[in-house]
Amino acid sequence: MRVITPAHIEAYQNGCLKKLFDVIKNDPELSFEIRKDNEVIVYYRKGKILTIKCTDNNEFQIKPLDKQYNGGVPLTDIFEANNLAATLKNTSHLRQYFKQAKKLIYSHKVGLEFSVQQNIALGNRSFNNRFLVVDMEWQFSQAGISETDRIGKTRIDLIIVDTHLNESGTNDIYLAELKVGTGAVEGKSGIIDHINKTKAIIDKEEVCHDLKNDIESIIDIKSHLRLIEGNRKNLKFSSKPKMMIILAYRGKHEKEQLEEQAQIAIEEAKMIGMCEPLIKKYDLQITLE
Repeated sequence: MRVITPAHIEAYQNGCLKKLFDVIKNDPELSFEIRKDNEVIVYYRKGKILTIKCTDNNEFQIKPLDKQYNGGVPLTDIFEANNLAATLKNTSHLRQYFKQAKKLIYSHKVGLEFSVQQNIALGNRSFNNRFLVVDMEWQFSQAGISETDRIGKTRIDLIIVDTHLNESGTNDIYLAELKVGTGAVEGKSGIIDHINKTKAIIDKEEVCHDLKNDIESIIDIKSHLRLIEGNRKNLKFSSKPKMMIILAYRGKHEKEQLEEQAQIAIEEAKMIGMCEPLIKKYDLQITLE
């Protein structure tokens, strides 16, 4: 389950990680995500810009950006054990690290989808909104499942919760797939494959159970850390998640192409007995008024 310990949480609120957390929290380009084994991963454009792990002895291990982004040369030694305490007290050094690391990731991962995904997460982190983004890049761990029972690996762009009750009196969970511009047009076989992989997740009882546990844990932790705003709601989650497809476009041509992909997805879902995906459209063009 995606959870971090009370000692780990306290370090962000009042302890040795507070300055680091403040830098992360105040940077809209960074995403702070809870992971398993008392670990947090900070993302920039889907790249793991920083990994923070709390050991069984309540000591912190911080892993910076992988050296592959810098031609095989380690980015910095400021997070090594002998420098760590001083680094965590120096806001200027922390900001400089993220500035340098973001430049390296950007050069590797130039693409509109990354920033749109992060902006959607940033704009939907309040209980006062209809939709609440709980997690990015969610993937089901199959470590405890026999190979014969495993499902195809797939990574979910966004885990989204509907804060409004459905007709059954529960809150829907959505496995959201983001499609941005013409680069997201993957052909009929690609979108059908994704629908089938999503159905495999929805139909697997263990996955649904783990997903609900993860969502409850992440909401609780992010609420404590004030990463989710608004008046906290008592959410009662549906037993099975649904699928959402977000279409982000920059004009009529891209919109039409993405709508074709969405229609293929709807027809495939109907054919295999899956609940029709919820389609959300977003115009990336900015109109000045």
